[in-house]
Amino acid sequence: MSVFDLKPKLLSLLPKLGYAGIEILARYLVSSDLSKGDVLIKQGSSDADVFFLLDGNFSVFEKIQIDGEDIVLHTANFSAPAVIGEINILNETERTASVVATSESKCLVLTKEQFDALVLQHPTVIIELLISFGSLLCERQINFQHKVRSIILSESSSLAKRLSKLSKFTGKASKVSSTLTKTLFKEDFTGRKY
Repeated sequence: MSVFDLKPKLLSLLPKLGYAGIEILARYLVSSDLSKGDVLIKQGSSDADVFFLLDGNFSVFEKIQIDGEDIVLHTANFSAPAVIGEINILNETERTASVVATSESKCLVLTKEQFDALVLQHPTVIIELLISFGSLLCERQINFQHKVRSIILSESSSLAKRLSKLSKFTGKASKVSSTLTKTLFKEDFTGRKY
């Protein structure tokens, strides 16, 4: 399948670009068919390609050291559609994790060179793309924050113990007066339920 055949899937992944933006972006992308076991991103590498995953399944791994021993964490499994690799194109750091295809998959790749060309030739498209990347990063951060809180808060039955444990990891957590609550938050805002 060509890049141009995949534009509808790309639009569903990046709706803020709109049809015109997708038309332009598609000219800078390369289509790639992935096999089970293909490594898209290797932790520690400095490449900066962005992958627009259109179908398939993937796993994320992170290498850490504990007491001098190499440990590999299997941190996530996810399915397309998704965008990965956008962090490196934004701040040119080493890759923070490895990503492996766990099924046959289809993706579109935006290389760093093509990204730089897009910056020069179509800055408005890049602005929308960067806004999309920012939204994705924010969504991931919020989801991670809620996952961590859910784990912490499920480990005890009493509210006092749960708040005490949460405070160790996220900063002070406590019940407050209804007056302070009304001052700090929109009147009908209930907050996330845990």
